[in-house]
Amino acid sequence: MIFYHGTTKENWNKIQEEGVLFGRRYITDAEGNHLKEVDRCTYLAVDIEEARCYGDVLLLVEYDPMENKNKNNYVEGCWQVRVYEPIPIDNIKIIR
Repeated sequence: MIFYHGTTKENWNKIQEEGVLFGRRYITDAEGNHLKEVDRCTYLAVDIEEARCYGDVLLLVEYDPMENKNKNNYVEGCWQVRVYEPIPIDNIKIIR
């Protein structure tokens, strides 16, 4: 399936360095400072316009949520998917 992911130029560089799309979630304080990493996951949007809200870099991501159902929270018709496994960079194309 095709999904979309919006990110920053800084995070796109990190994705390329690591060779996978695999985000990080943090507990933050009131000022937005990262206090503790909670887990690693990536948010994928179903709609390209939703992904545009999350950064200057827009990625098209091929991901099959049915392949590893226990590694994501996919529900048909939902506006986003949270993926708990690394997505190979070969499955990603930069749109802008």
